[in-house]
Amino acid sequence: MFESEASGSRQSDLETENIQLKYKTKTLERENAELRKQLLDVQSRLAVYEQVTAATQRRELVQEGVSLPTDSIYEKLRFDPTQEEHVYAKLQPPGNEI
Repeated sequence: MFESEASGSRQSDLETENIQLKYKTKTLERENAELRKQLLDVQSRLAVYEQVTAATQRRELVQEGVSLPTDSIYEKLRFDPTQEEHVYAKLQPPGNEI
């Protein structure tokens, strides 16, 4: 009987370990999803910062009298009034929209 009890105990231990591993896996999956979401947010913000920086540099160059080609990438960075959200509004942290 002792061997049967040991086998049952081992089975119970394995089931407990399996449950714990499943829980840890789910937790890691949730954390991974959250990190991916944060990374996408950071990438989006970085793109906006780069666009604002380029537009600011262009404006400063124009104010200094430098003649820039009109078909440059700078023209593509200008604010488009048909856009849903102004580029500066995207710079605000969530909950602090303009």
